[in-house]
Amino acid sequence: MKRFDQSIRLILIICSFVFAARLTKKATEGFTLLGIQSHYPFNPAWEIQNPLLPNVFEQRFTYLASGGQCFAFLSEDGKYVLKFFKHQRRKKKQLKKLSRDYVSYKIAMEMLPIETGLLFVHLNKTDTLKKEARIIDKLGIEHHVDLDRVDFILQKRAEMTYPHLLHLVEKNDLAGAKEAIDSICALILSRCQKGIHDDDAKIHRNCGFIEGRAVIIDVGRFKMDPRRLDPKVQSADLIHCTEKLKSYLEEISPELAQYLEEVRTCPALVK
Repeated sequence: MKRFDQSIRLILIICSFVFAARLTKKATEGFTLLGIQSHYPFNPAWEIQNPLLPNVFEQRFTYLASGGQCFAFLSEDGKYVLKFFKHQRRKKKQLKKLSRDYVSYKIAMEMLPIETGLLFVHLNKTDTLKKEARIIDKLGIEHHVDLDRVDFILQKRAEMTYPHLLHLVEKNDLAGAKEAIDSICALILSRCQKGIHDDDAKIHRNCGFIEGRAVIIDVGRFKMDPRRLDPKVQSADLIHCTEKLKSYLEEISPELAQYLEEVRTCPALVK
């Protein structure tokens, strides 16, 4: 009987540890320092011609969100987002996907920095940055991250597209809203004119505004595609990418929905 009681006690202890681990993972949305550590060797295909690393790391970055590829942290002044790649679930068979994603970030940084708000993209380990990021996780715990040793992105913070447009409509600033629509369309055409395709061009989720200019927030699905240089393909891409936007505008402002329709069916009108 005593041995049975000990077995039950052991099972309860193990269950409590498992439950605590799962509860902690849920509370942190899976973030751990180990989970952002990459063990991949140097890859020349991931090397990027970056500008100087901005001097923003005297401030702390607080946990913002967890996406499909990254954990995001917001700077104290609210102007920057620091993203760390998730590696805890990476397996060897996923290296091909990782390489595809990293090539997309390279395209974004080198060819679309203005269109994406990117300031710095670090995909290979280095020993030259000599910078540390102080980050606060979702539990309020502060961590110090050696930026030379992790893969990360530094990006300007953007306001999401739909809230931005709704705010303009609520202020009755239709002129400003039309300028925003122009900027969205110009963004799509600019990407196409550089021969780049976006496999995940969802405006409601992956686009936003920085200082009144439309930008692509999620930059992990770009690939070079010469077909995008064709004006006919550009027109089709513009219409395809703005379908859901048009539906949203029909709900909040039929006048703006009509304006978008005029602009997207005649790209020459894009300012």
